[in-house]
Amino acid sequence: MPVISTNIAADSAVRYLNLNSQDETTSLSKLASGSRITQASDDAAGLAISTRISSDVTALTQAATNASHGISVLQTADSGASNVSDILQRMKALASESASGTVTDDDRSYIDAEFSQLTDEIDGTSTSTRYNGQSLLDGTSSFSGTGVSVMVGSDSSDTINISLATLTASALGLNNATATAATVTGTSAASVSLAAGATATFDVDGTTVTIGDSSSSSAQTLTTDDLVTAINGTTGIDVTASKNSSGELVLTSNTTGSTSTVTVDNFSGVTAGAMGLTTTTATGADAGAISVATQTGANSALTAIDSAIDKVSQARAQIGAEESRFNFRSDSISSQIDSLKSANSAITDTDVAAESSNLASAKVKTEAAVAAAAQASQMPQDLLKLLQ
Repeated sequence: MPVISTNIAADSAVRYLNLNSQDETTSLSKLASGSRITQASDDAAGLAISTRISSDVTALTQAATNASHGISVLQTADSGASNVSDILQRMKALASESASGTVTDDDRSYIDAEFSQLTDEIDGTSTSTRYNGQSLLDGTSSFSGTGVSVMVGSDSSDTINISLATLTASALGLNNATATAATVTGTSAASVSLAAGATATFDVDGTTVTIGDSSSSSAQTLTTDDLVTAINGTTGIDVTASKNSSGELVLTSNTTGSTSTVTVDNFSGVTAGAMGLTTTTATGADAGAISVATQTGANSALTAIDSAIDKVSQARAQIGAEESRFNFRSDSISSQIDSLKSANSAITDTDVAAESSNLASAKVKTEAAVAAAAQASQMPQDLLKLLQ
């Protein structure tokens, strides 16, 4: 029914004009931003998933940086450990030279001077091997002992632990923490056989010890306990005799340090073997660095250095294993970041071709609505002509 008080056609045209204009604006926003979701109402579920993925990508990006820092720490530590290994190789050469009978004690004193400096340099290297102000190999940093956890993932449980060994001279066994006493230890229990009424003697640090009973009427068999009683009962000996848990004779000097000695010799009527001894002399050691100033000290140093080399090799193997793990984790993180970015793109990125088509369609509809609104506005004027 034609009316002039209410222009229903114009209202309808304007409503569609608003809708088409809104669609055009939405398409322009998506094309301009490059994102399919410009507001939560576009895709609430997709926005929630995208936000979580974006947070994971952010965490993984930082995790990649953390892994890089972890690798740098390990590479720095390995560089220091390599230097320590080189020093130990030189020290072994010096100890081998000093242990040879072809050099004199004067020569050994010169060799020991370099040997001592190299021992100090091990401590210097372990202290000066630093990362971010922390000495990595001297046992003072947080990387020592149980070590530190490096986060290399998007969850708090995604960690790799870095634990570095202490490579100071003391930790490597190249220092005596305290002065030690000279000790002679048997390798088997004593069993000394004497005839009836016979006695035997031997000297301990120059003091004669007599064993056996001259009044015995039968053959005698003396045990480790009998030797301990005889030695401890002889005055003038600065040595304490005892029996270890294996029943072997142990002779320990009552003094400590390099002047501490135990010497068992001048056997008469008894042999060292019967007493269970294969070693009959020993010298104590002073506190501090081991020395190659003597042939005996050089032989001991060789054993200590071999043990130290094994410890450094084990430490470097651990460093290498941890570094390898970080490298693989770094590759995994890079792959995860790429995959998550791809997944996020599928959810949020605008399909330019499809959205351009939507924009073109909305633009045509908007133009049509504008034309329709113009025509609808003219309809009341046309109706008024009926009254003329």
